[in-house]
Amino acid sequence: MKEEILKEIERINVLILTSGSIAILLFLNNFKYFLSFALGSAIVSLNFRILKGIILKGFSDSKMEKKGLFLKLALKFIGLMAAIFFVIVYGDVQILYFIIGTSTVFLSIIFAQFPIFKFLSDGGKGRNGA
Repeated sequence: MKEEILKEIERINVLILTSGSIAILLFLNNFKYFLSFALGSAIVSLNFRILKGIILKGFSDSKMEKKGLFLKLALKFIGLMAAIFFVIVYGDVQILYFIIGTSTVFLSIIFAQFPIFKFLSDGGKGRNGA
């Protein structure tokens, strides 16, 4: 059940990433804004997927090693900070759109609580057995 919710959050996140990127390209007509939003969203989406894998793998084992789990989480955090640092310092990104892009996973978590987004992320398949 919980893994199903995580998959749903990832599906909604892909919808937000693609629709937000297309909207920025269509309405603002600026590739730099599009790239900034897409990079921020992609980095945070990848971070969420890696975190999900670490947590699910760490808690699925009956013999969980706290040191190994802590080390993996610390390395993931350092990698995330390094990616954000390099994109901001060396990339030609618009900071505002990059920050908006980094909020897509947060929005996905919120939207996953509403039935309409569950319906859309399933591709219109009903969950009531119909």
